[in-house]
Amino acid sequence: MDWLAVKKSMKARGIELRGGGADEAPECYKKLEEVLAYHAGTIEVVHRLRPIGVAMAAPDMYDPYKD
Repeated sequence: MDWLAVKKSMKARGIELRGGGADEAPECYKKLEEVLAYHAGTIEVVHRLRPIGVAMAAPDMYDPYKD
């Protein structure tokens, strides 16, 4: 994954990234459509949220919630 390209893409889509790292990039997650397909017939999707920001502690910051 090209982390710089991911950050540029997020910015172009109007998503602001504060802290966090490459492990939070959308490319690191399963495709929502594929996951929902496995649940077909058992759920009703009413609304999908669109991210407007990601706020996480930077690697050099103390994070009391980190594993």
